[in-house]
Amino acid sequence: MLSAIKKITFGVLCSAALLSTSVLASTATSTTETWSFKPATTTTVKGANTITLTSDLGTNALISGWSSNSKEDSAIVMSARKLTLSETHGVQVYSHADTNNSPDHAVDNNKGFDFILLEFPNPVELLSLTNTWSQIDSDVSVGAFNSNPFANTSPTWQQVANSAIQTASYTNTYTNTISSSPYIFANKTSIVSSENIVGVSGKFWLIGAYNAAFNGAGCTITCFNDAMKFGSITTKLAALPTSPDNAQDVPLPGTLSLFAAGIFGLMYRNRRRTQR
Repeated sequence: MLSAIKKITFGVLCSAALLSTSVLASTATSTTETWSFKPATTTTVKGANTITLTSDLGTNALISGWSSNSKEDSAIVMSARKLTLSETHGVQVYSHADTNNSPDHAVDNNKGFDFILLEFPNPVELLSLTNTWSQIDSDVSVGAFNSNPFANTSPTWQQVANSAIQTASYTNTYTNTISSSPYIFANKTSIVSSENIVGVSGKFWLIGAYNAAFNGAGCTITCFNDAMKFGSITTKLAALPTSPDNAQDVPLPGTLSLFAAGIFGLMYRNRRRTQR
């Protein structure tokens, strides 16, 4: 009888362990979302420079435009003159530096640096972007942040880059096709190969025309002739680590009741067998 109880106890404990593992695993799931920069996804206009976007899964995020009047790391970053969404090309940043020159609506580094900032409700990984228009070149710089890098007034680009979780720069993001295909960061090599954003999560993401402050290395002159419009991005919700702090506890009273019921049930069945 004692031997049988030991076997039963071991079996129930194994089942409880498997249940706990499945609960922990459920906390590590992640979700991929697409954010289109087209007017159909605009739910609210918060101001001249901030717009609320809705993903294909119904999640809301904020997008805003930022620019500078010169192409120096020490240039002061300010809110863009205007941010709009085009049905054809997507996001368009109107900077203070390009008021009379084309393309003053593109994300470019013509006379200064243009960037878009995305604020998500939870930390995400940036998987890809779709570049729907480009003039001359299409090199980008990106950065992930835990908090809004423009919360303090008048930061420089270098200060912004220094406050990032990770920054990187990538070349030739534009695919000259009728339907531009996504530029998937995991499939590309960054200008500085040791600095990439694969697997990096942040609640805030900056995406803009190439800016040397974001990769800490020089680049050829072609890196400063970039003008683009982004049609969409894809993100992945950061998976919660399977640590005790994030684990969902299995209710102890319920677990013990099931454990006891299983033992007594099997003991009763064993006893009836021996009486026969």
